[in-house]
Amino acid sequence: MLDQTFLAGLGNIYADEALFEASLHPLRQANTLSREEVQALYQSIRRVLRRALAHRGTTFRDYRDGHGQEGRHQPELKVFRRAGLPCLRCGTPIQRMALHGRGTHFCPGCQR
Repeated sequence: MLDQTFLAGLGNIYADEALFEASLHPLRQANTLSREEVQALYQSIRRVLRRALAHRGTTFRDYRDGHGQEGRHQPELKVFRRAGLPCLRCGTPIQRMALHGRGTHFCPGCQR
């Protein structure tokens, strides 16, 4: 999902959140997804990005939007930077793993 030649603009935060919302494990290969799972992921990406835009993005350190304001989406995150905390859906601790040189956050209970 982070291949910018295929889908530009989807970074670590929103990729983790969209996979969680679609209940897809980050190690799943794209060619193993059913048509229904692809559709669920597509809709999840759209919803996650729409919500983030409504909150002006996600600021952890220095991000500012076009008006110089910090984003307010951090409290809405379900898995990103929540390693060790209980999943808000099932209570299983959120895990973090390295995948293709980046940190990925997921719920092993919800994202099998």
